[in-house]
Amino acid sequence: MQIGETIYLDYHASTPIDERVLRAMHHASTTLFANPHAANHALGWKAAAAIEKAAAKVGNFFGLQQDDMIFTSGASEANAMAFRAAEAIRDASGRAEILIGAADHSSVLNEAARSGLLVRHISLDHRGAPDPGHLKALLNGGTALVSVVGVNNENGAIADLEAIAGLCRATGALLHVDLSQAPLAMDLDLLNLEIDLATVSAHKLYGPKGVGALLMGPGIASAVRPIIFGAGQQGGMRGGTMPTELIVGFGEACQILAESGRAEREAVQGLRDRFVQLLEMRSVGYLVGGVEGRHPGNALMHFPGCDAADLLARVQPWIAASSQSACSSGSIEPSHVLRAMGKADSYAAECIRFSLGRFSTEAQVDAAVNMLTKELSVEF
Repeated sequence: MQIGETIYLDYHASTPIDERVLRAMHHASTTLFANPHAANHALGWKAAAAIEKAAAKVGNFFGLQQDDMIFTSGASEANAMAFRAAEAIRDASGRAEILIGAADHSSVLNEAARSGLLVRHISLDHRGAPDPGHLKALLNGGTALVSVVGVNNENGAIADLEAIAGLCRATGALLHVDLSQAPLAMDLDLLNLEIDLATVSAHKLYGPKGVGALLMGPGIASAVRPIIFGAGQQGGMRGGTMPTELIVGFGEACQILAESGRAEREAVQGLRDRFVQLLEMRSVGYLVGGVEGRHPGNALMHFPGCDAADLLARVQPWIAASSQSACSSGSIEPSHVLRAMGKADSYAAECIRFSLGRFSTEAQVDAAVNMLTKELSVEF
């Protein structure tokens, strides 16, 4: 995607809203504006029915029923609810330990730190994903919750969720997976994977900002506690009037991915590979990690001898990319993900995350490579 003179290569931070999603949201905003909890008139019923239909689309995409989810303001709120479930397990069973991935999203790291439970970190494998071998060594009868990121938002590494789920089942630990980046990277069926809790965000899959969901496997709802009580909406699990337009957009975005996700992933991977190969062929930048088991749109690049923040500033306003997760980009500290991968701070300071998506084109890739090469020619 190109907005004016800016080539957008920051899809992991947020995806553009698909026009089809916008049309569905516009229809909802103009015809389904009534409070969906208004039980005494037809317009309220219609808004509620639209939410049920959208919930079915979201559930079907993730291999669940529409009743197996709680709509939230986004993945961060859903992550917080997962950790409140861990606290409930501690209170009920005495299990007082949580295991989290060393490169998990900051919202997970922060929730774990404030949970009051003992926190231990799962190290990364050679790809930069949570290491099942280290998880196996850490798991014990006192583990209440294991929380990992399904697809890392910086290095693009896809976790071995089947292996991780099996280890959790064997010890009775609850498994939570942050799947924010996963819908554009892999097929998902939470029932087959036997994931207990998962968090998703609409704006990571070409839907609107401000809506996400906590997805729950069979029998897990009893462990989940509300953070917002409100007036008892969503069966008392999350208070507040449900945002019909946002949820309708979320459902439409999931429906589009269900129909064309695999073909889209193949196309995006081809563009990502071209981007990486051109930069490496010119000896300008190098992919951090390999392409196997990686998000098809992820290109975390190392530019030896070049400060990443300086390079990003020099290519403004022509290229939109990030030196690390958008949620951490205001930090002066090097990326905790690259640190967890064993990279030195000096190395991390030379890395930029480029991420491609549905509206990326070959022409945009070539233009971005040419701009980067031109700027870096001063350095080499």
